[in-house]
Amino acid sequence: MLPRGWRANVFKRLPAHHGRGAYLIGRAFRDKGDKAPVAIALCLRHENETGIDLDAILIGETDLAILFSFTRAYFRVDTECPYELVRSLRELMPRKRLIDLYNAVGYHRHGKTEFYRDFVRHLRNSNDRFVAAEGARGMVMLVFTLPSYDVVFKLIRDHFDYPKESTRAEVIRRYRLVFEHDRAGRLVEAHEFEHLRIARDRFDPALLEELLRDTGSIVRLEGNDVVIAHAYVERRIRPLNLFFLEADKASVEAAARDYGRAIKDLAASNIFPGDILTKNFGVTRHGRVVFYDYDELCFLTDCNFRDMPQPTTPEQEMAAEPWFSVRENDIFPEEFPQFLSLPGSARTSLFERHADLFCAAYWRGIQEKLRAGELPEVFPYRADRRLTNTRVAA
Repeated sequence: MLPRGWRANVFKRLPAHHGRGAYLIGRAFRDKGDKAPVAIALCLRHENETGIDLDAILIGETDLAILFSFTRAYFRVDTECPYELVRSLRELMPRKRLIDLYNAVGYHRHGKTEFYRDFVRHLRNSNDRFVAAEGARGMVMLVFTLPSYDVVFKLIRDHFDYPKESTRAEVIRRYRLVFEHDRAGRLVEAHEFEHLRIARDRFDPALLEELLRDTGSIVRLEGNDVVIAHAYVERRIRPLNLFFLEADKASVEAAARDYGRAIKDLAASNIFPGDILTKNFGVTRHGRVVFYDYDELCFLTDCNFRDMPQPTTPEQEMAAEPWFSVRENDIFPEEFPQFLSLPGSARTSLFERHADLFCAAYWRGIQEKLRAGELPEVFPYRADRRLTNTRVAA
């Protein structure tokens, strides 16, 4: 419940439906004279026919910002005026961009329009140049950013680096899957844009050369402009592999634990990242680890998780290549650790909390639950925000 002495005032009694819960969003005042209300959200759940339970109370801007994150599926909200709704939410979460709030309540077209207006306005009032984004070079996507603006632009390369075998159509299909699927608070939203026109002199020469060379099928010059036929735009976040190199020990260990939790949350929503390297994950301003590289993403139930076969002869044991057959969708979780570049303390924290990720039996168990219709829920709030045995209606 709310702390003693607080009183809540749910604005407009607005119900917002998300997953298996419904939320009442509002403010809480510490006392009658308080002029600085705190944002709150009440989560209501209808688990059975006996009534409605108050499952959680979220308090403060951070709790609500995570609830309305750009990594979650849209709320289902029925409102006659999205403009008023979004600005009411903005009062509760002033650090949230309008585009993110429009998206969060299901008005993604409004969000795209708001983004483009803001982007054009920013270009008019800035003079820095687009440069290659920080982090490892993408084998499938060419990624660039404007340092003064917190998004990245992702373009599909004309040719993919070995050993990638996807096609442009497959990459587009996977991005569409992310748009339509429950993102479990762990997949960064990607907006699709066509025919973007940006002044040529806003591009770093080296980046422009790379764009014309590696994405020439969708990038062209028209006079003094660069025209991009197709791009995805995502929020810019710090790559996890770089975060591990920069952060203090406590933050590194917390991120490592949440990295494992992120993979499990995705699994619970029937998503397997495909490539779980840390360079494909990032850390948000709230310290949450999220995934943003979708070119190998697939449904978890389409994967075949196998235990590593044990060699039975000296020749098999010494073989440089696998001596057993491997199909395209075969995955060997026991091999994951050798590909993960983690600082010592991060590796220890990950293994202490999530060692089951490296066992095929764990993944097969999740698959069995998904196929049986037992869909584990990923809550958009911390466990300590949940209440117990709080019935609010019969």
